[in-house]
Amino acid sequence: MQSKKILIIGGLTVLAVAAATFVGARLLNSGVNGLTQMGIAGPGEQVAFTIDVIPAPELPTLPPEVTGLFISRDDKTIVVQSMPLEMGSFGGGGVAAGSPVDMSGGPKVEVVITNETILYKDITQPGDPQPIGSTTIQQTVTEGTLDDLNSQSMVTVWGRRSGDRVVAEVVFYSNPIMIQVP
Repeated sequence: MQSKKILIIGGLTVLAVAAATFVGARLLNSGVNGLTQMGIAGPGEQVAFTIDVIPAPELPTLPPEVTGLFISRDDKTIVVQSMPLEMGSFGGGGVAAGSPVDMSGGPKVEVVITNETILYKDITQPGDPQPIGSTTIQQTVTEGTLDDLNSQSMVTVWGRRSGDRVVAEVVFYSNPIMIQVP
């Protein structure tokens, strides 16, 4: 019984990591309209499903200035560890499927938040994936605050770049999906 619980928790952890990777990939490839296939392996056969995320209409359609992990905050300035991947390379030959993605190799970028900066928090609910087939979900956002950022937040920034600094016009962030077991 104990080992069954460990397998279930381990499987849910793999699902959470896959979901976080999926969100990061969608942020990185915001201009690419394609389906992403994910699989979960466990005892028995692998279960595969696809999820097509329709971007939130509130978010800019232009490529972002920086996408990466939140590192730190000092008042109205945040530091983002940018992803070292070029736009469009995730899953398109730059990274082999199933390989871990190194999110710590890109340069750190200082992001300045002004009174005009709009902050959005991802509140998309993935729903129940179908074991075989595809699911389409609408990405949803709500007004966010800098206080919601944590060391696991994925941040995307649109604005004006000047060297290793970006004056933010729009900041979009997502926090890891938490899965609770009853």
